[in-house]
Amino acid sequence: METARTLLEEIAHYFGVPATPRDQLDLLRRDRLDAQAEIRSVLDRLASKYDLPSEDVEETMSSIGAAIGDMTYEPETEYLEEIDGKPLV
Repeated sequence: METARTLLEEIAHYFGVPATPRDQLDLLRRDRLDAQAEIRSVLDRLASKYDLPSEDVEETMSSIGAAIGDMTYEPETEYLEEIDGKPLV
């Protein structure tokens, strides 16, 4: 049996905003990957322009990945808690 959508889910779907915690989590993770890809592109251009070693770009990307993860930790945790129905420890 199909579950009926709530009015909020219908409105969110109409405007293209994820309505469920699972959808929000998926969008957050995609946005994180997109941000890292954009930053990587900028760093690659900078490294090419100034003949910087690729190891420096890799090291910087590692730090950036950690920073983005730290920045988005709270909303990700909230989405996971909503999905699982219990607080994460």
